[in-house]
Amino acid sequence: MQTLELNIPPFPQIAAIGHGIWKRGMIHAQRVFGAHDLIICGSGALFIEEGDQRYEIRPGCMLVLEAGKRHGGFRATEEDTEVYWIHYQHDGAAAEALNQDQAPGKPLLPRSSQEIQPSPGKVVIPKFAEVDLNELRPLLDRMLALYETLTLARSYELHIEFGRLLLRLQQSLYSSASRSRGDRLGELAAAYIADRLESPFDSAAMERDLHYHFDYLSRCLKQYTGLSPLAYRHRLQIERAKRLLAHSDEPLARIGERCGFPDPSYFARLFKRETSLTPGEYRRRHNVIQSE
Repeated sequence: MQTLELNIPPFPQIAAIGHGIWKRGMIHAQRVFGAHDLIICGSGALFIEEGDQRYEIRPGCMLVLEAGKRHGGFRATEEDTEVYWIHYQHDGAAAEALNQDQAPGKPLLPRSSQEIQPSPGKVVIPKFAEVDLNELRPLLDRMLALYETLTLARSYELHIEFGRLLLRLQQSLYSSASRSRGDRLGELAAAYIADRLESPFDSAAMERDLHYHFDYLSRCLKQYTGLSPLAYRHRLQIERAKRLLAHSDEPLARIGERCGFPDPSYFARLFKRETSLTPGEYRRRHNVIQSE
């Protein structure tokens, strides 16, 4: 499956949304458009080509026509066809094959609690796929109502609703039965590790408590986060330590214990490996508490 990756920021900006019935015999005009055009078919069928690729957009299907690429109809509608369309702007969205090893739960690189720049993000949506029209239609109708009575305040609300639509489309990529269990177990394993950072890591206990072999849980976690169980645990431990160092005056050894490092030397070595700073150096640079 082809997907479109939308790097954030900047956020995609909706320009227009419309809904209508294409009468039998209508055909989409040939054009090069200055915005991305997301089309969702409610009934009937649209026949559209982009470049040398032809698409039959049947009921419950969506297609994103990309800005700057020539597209148009290659066949007229054979029956009355219900269509939603959304025009939006976003720089740098390019179609590519879906990577089945994408990690939706992968943590970002370590960051302090005093960052002033937004974290990077990504929304991945299908280019051409079946969607749950019953789930999307109420959202699309809300967006239409907002667009038809647009004000400055409602314009912001419309962009929020468009963001929800993009998230729904992204979630649809991971809704197959074979992936849903793996993603669910990956998320469950991630939560299990996060809840036990102060205790020693115990793979046998994790296997027993979650009722799956540890190797399988590890694969699910790797698929979900991009990290092995120990690497994921270390990432969470370091993030907790960074928060405590910046927002408390507890001794370094006690912070290490609260993050699952009873050995202060090991805590210091791992922390420096991950952040290039010792715990003490990090505290001096990022602490927001001043002692009297």
